[in-house]
Amino acid sequence: MIKRVLYAIVTACCLQTAALAEPPAGIVLYHKSGGEVYLLLAEHARGERGWAAFGGGARVGETISQTAAHKGEEESRGYYNQKDLLGLIEGQKPVMDGEFGFFFAEVDFVPAQRIGNNPIPEDEADAYGERSTFAWIPYSAVVPHLGAKLERDKKYEIDALYLPKGSRTKWLWRAWLSNMKKAADNNQLPW
Repeated sequence: MIKRVLYAIVTACCLQTAALAEPPAGIVLYHKSGGEVYLLLAEHARGERGWAAFGGGARVGETISQTAAHKGEEESRGYYNQKDLLGLIEGQKPVMDGEFGFFFAEVDFVPAQRIGNNPIPEDEADAYGERSTFAWIPYSAVVPHLGAKLERDKKYEIDALYLPKGSRTKWLWRAWLSNMKKAADNNQLPW
């Protein structure tokens, strides 16, 4: 009897916590130059996902914008500061693609190699080392993939001209591309 009561209490607490948890979130960093918008994308260090902006799961007690900012800091190897990113997206309504919310933040240009070479804190190697290679990809190179329905198993290639030497993949991660398509379809792009 006690086991059943404890099980019911634990289950109710877990369900309540899950219901209160914020969804995963991300952030698209971009800059404008010469009439073009450039997106800071990164290749995943593990696996073959391809190129995408930054995002992931929430920490306990975070708001959706705090999650986007902390993921932006971690996945940019700490180059961009969580507090600064949060300031850039403050008051912005996230684009919701299913259970994933994402934001856009305009940042100053910095060479992608500088971001990739930013030292990773030793005690945060897993989180800060999740991305391996960085590049500024013109939004115009992404646009052709946004017009049609995205297929689950298809690879959406990026022109190799935009990718740094040593890239392991040459395609956009379909899940991220779906987020961008949602923003474009709903006129939620900030440019």
